[in-house]
Amino acid sequence: MTNDSTTTAKVALITGGTRGIGKATSIALAREGYRVYAVYVRNRQAAQALGQYAEQNGLDIRCLRADLTDEDGRASCVKAIRSETDRIDVVVHCAASGVHRETTKITMKQMMWTFDINVFSFHSLLGELLPLIPAGGRIIGLSSFGATHVFSSFYGAVGSSKGALESLFRHYARELAPRGIAVNIVCPGMVVTDAIDAFPDRDDQMQSAIEITPTGKLATPDDVAGVVLFFASSIAAGAIIGQTINVDGGRSLY
Repeated sequence: MTNDSTTTAKVALITGGTRGIGKATSIALAREGYRVYAVYVRNRQAAQALGQYAEQNGLDIRCLRADLTDEDGRASCVKAIRSETDRIDVVVHCAASGVHRETTKITMKQMMWTFDINVFSFHSLLGELLPLIPAGGRIIGLSSFGATHVFSSFYGAVGSSKGALESLFRHYARELAPRGIAVNIVCPGMVVTDAIDAFPDRDDQMQSAIEITPTGKLATPDDVAGVVLFFASSIAAGAIIGQTINVDGGRSLY
């Protein structure tokens, strides 16, 4: 990781950028020459491990600890980035969490907490970042199969928040396209990361997902990161506006 405060490279900000799909995306973009700001809030060990990996491999990944659900946390994140660069070319929203319990038993407090992490905090952050995003910029959200399908009785809070995120991103796409900013969603199927450990029915869900997936295997974080990289870097992707692209080995065919 370099220490200089100026860069001629393109710049990317990735929420939830130190673990799982976010980590794979941070590495993929850094390997393409981006300066990456990987935002995280809790797991310092994962952030330190990513920082060490970046330094050992000559990648410009800067891990920023910030609670994006908090106004002060968002302000500190934006301030830290503005102190080093005057633009952000790519914003990727990978951060996600939520309550996993039967939908009819989810309290309003739990539902609001889930939506705050997955939707509201990003909307607030984007409002502060937009002045830094130039024409040719990209905004990419990570959704979920549960946004449009019911696959678990424990996914109502997260699934509904992801459905809201997809709708919100379509409106972003329409409004920002005239500015030359392309907005899209990448929607993985079930991906083996530590996030699925939160499911009470994890093993059953994995087995059923494999059985219904034409490729016979689950997508990996690197598979998803590759599609994000296409949206971020490909000239052709500038003509793709407001779309949700499934990365699920064909599972969504059913």
